[in-house]
Amino acid sequence: MSRRPFPIPPLSSRPLRAALCLVLFAASVPAQTPEADSVRYRLAPVLVTGTTATERETPVTFTDVGRGFLTQRYSMQDVPVLLAEQPSMISFSDGGNGVGYNFIFLRGFDQRRLSIMVNGVPQNDPEDHNVYWIDFPDLLASASSVQIQRGAGSAFYGPPAIGGSINIITNPFTPKPYTRLEAMAGFQEFGDSSRPLAMTMRKLSASFSSGLVNGNTMLYGRVAKVESDGYRIHSGITMGSYFFGALRIDGAMTTRLHLFGGPIEDQLVYTGLPKFVNGDRKLRRMNLSYWEFDSARTGYGYAAPRRPQETERFNQPHYELINDWAVSEHVRLHNTLFFYDSHGWFDYDASRADAATLRVDSTYGFAPSAGFANAIVRGGVDLVQWGWLSRTEWDHESGQLTVGGEYRYHHGSHWGQIRHAEGLPANFDPDYRFYQYDGIKHMASLYVTETYRADERTTVMLNVQYAFNEYSIANERFLGHSFSVPYHFINPRVGVNVNLDERWSAYASFGYTSREPRLRNLYAAEDAYFGATPAFEADTAGGSVRYDFTRPLAKPERLLNLEAGARFRSGSAMLNANLYWMEFSDELVKSGEVDVFGNPVYGNAPRTRHIGAEVEWGVRLLPWLTAQGNAALSSNTIVDFAAVDSLSGGTVYRTSLNGNPIAGFPDLLGNLRITAERQGASLSALVKYVGPFPTDNFANASNRNDAYTVVNLEALYTLPFGVGADLTVRGEVRNLFDRLYLQNGEGEAFFPAAERNYLIGLTLTL
Repeated sequence: MSRRPFPIPPLSSRPLRAALCLVLFAASVPAQTPEADSVRYRLAPVLVTGTTATERETPVTFTDVGRGFLTQRYSMQDVPVLLAEQPSMISFSDGGNGVGYNFIFLRGFDQRRLSIMVNGVPQNDPEDHNVYWIDFPDLLASASSVQIQRGAGSAFYGPPAIGGSINIITNPFTPKPYTRLEAMAGFQEFGDSSRPLAMTMRKLSASFSSGLVNGNTMLYGRVAKVESDGYRIHSGITMGSYFFGALRIDGAMTTRLHLFGGPIEDQLVYTGLPKFVNGDRKLRRMNLSYWEFDSARTGYGYAAPRRPQETERFNQPHYELINDWAVSEHVRLHNTLFFYDSHGWFDYDASRADAATLRVDSTYGFAPSAGFANAIVRGGVDLVQWGWLSRTEWDHESGQLTVGGEYRYHHGSHWGQIRHAEGLPANFDPDYRFYQYDGIKHMASLYVTETYRADERTTVMLNVQYAFNEYSIANERFLGHSFSVPYHFINPRVGVNVNLDERWSAYASFGYTSREPRLRNLYAAEDAYFGATPAFEADTAGGSVRYDFTRPLAKPERLLNLEAGARFRSGSAMLNANLYWMEFSDELVKSGEVDVFGNPVYGNAPRTRHIGAEVEWGVRLLPWLTAQGNAALSSNTIVDFAAVDSLSGGTVYRTSLNGNPIAGFPDLLGNLRITAERQGASLSALVKYVGPFPTDNFANASNRNDAYTVVNLEALYTLPFGVGADLTVRGEVRNLFDRLYLQNGEGEAFFPAAERNYLIGLTLTL
């Protein structure tokens, strides 16, 4: 978990100063007096971000998830679970039931390689690139749309989009006022116990919209509480949630202020289980901190249950100020300021660590103490991140020119404390920190995009991005490692869209993008107390180690991406089909090992390849009956990579993985949804198929997640009463046929999905 002191950073980097100057120049457009517009017109630009693709214009492979889908399908599951029925996407949940820590994969890439945004604001953690969806719980209740772009270089803010990008747009403001109350309860079947059905999930929420006040102001607010006991033992979570927004219209300018987030409290569950547990309804629910096979590999030789004290607390408020200004008929200026101020910790089992490992022995000035054991340690993080995103759009005679950029700053203070242990030294200070360091990152980018209309049917898009990212480690206690590593990237992309007629269009694009490694790929400083060292070239002459911090071992990933597709849309049907080819250099792939927190360990593969075909379709069969679905066929292959197999006598032995499939994603997956709607009632069935896939890169037949098919049912009925008031009743059955399946895995460790479970809910709108 990479989760602050708040010094304003010096602009010490010459490229950084230059980037900021260019962004300021791009934003300095002479003001002109705008013509008066309708309220409806002025609200529209607020919804658009610098990464939004448009059908029949933008040569990008993308899927839009609209307000109607979100309203009907969202209840209390996290974002990855809801989006997992979109093309080339799968998800999994640590706790098994889709509430808590959830993860999403797109085209074989985990969420670290996706650019995740809310209103265009980056959400990937700057240090480890991960996305902590639980930091903004219940956000989809305030979302108006989600756009998923597949392919490289599709986002110009935040980390480069290797596999694609996901942009969640929150626009909960409505012209008419309302008050909404919501209550939901989830029930889980447990085949291992005397309580066959138990309430395990609860949600209460209240929201309001002021409507349009004084012709220029709208207010919105929502508060909620979501609780889940989890499917696995001791995997519960409690999440508070809030979203407050204000929108003001001043002539041709709209300004929005958002505050959203929510404190979380959860029990740790991050260790996968051996495959043999899947068919046992008791064993598959275990929450272990460590386990080993027996000699026959059909049972446990050793298993350590997770301790009840292993919990987490975290809170990350998000502040956004978004301004859109139609400077003239042809020029628009968009600026976003954001700020996160985050604090939290997680307590975890360190019973395998002795006093020397946790730096409480005589080496560190402590009196010797016998019987040190059973430690619980706390990993803490205090984070600050803020930034400015800006872009200027100019509509000219032949198209549109967009110039934009960003500057973001991140400062994370990481520390560890001993919360409990037997045999602690006398007069031990509970605030003593056995590790502490600061992770810092400067991020800046500039981009230029030209969308050129070659003729009435053809649009050509040309864009290029310059990205600057600089990692720093500072103030490391005990070891004193300190370094800064800058990265400079140029990411170009070109594409063309041709509208063949009123229904058919086709597109093709070619992009190149690069991304820096994670900070822990350079140095896992939080793990240094048990042996992690900087991953840089080193000189050991004279018996001491001297690191060359200008020469990191982990290389940036570089990707060439070719996309081609066609789209069809009529009044009753739609079809999108596309092919992609993604050629990697130095892709960071799973080595087959995991770290102490169950995360996969990565290494650079000189060459890997992802190719595939995707199809997405929908049709209205009858006025009240629709069918929609998607399918993806892909091949994700290591072309050139030799993994470290063993070390002996100073000799490194490697195993060639050439031709092996890349771990973590199926070659075949598909979704089918049938929906019937009539007179306020809706019944929908989702069938999801996920093919088998390896969980390591070594082509080990036993390390393979088996294929599964799961069926979910959803029902809605809305009963109107009074003027503008209604009551909606919701019912869901997930895993209708009670399949026992594994969602994902890391090497020999797998994550079981929950058994059949149910949800009922009431929503009252006044």
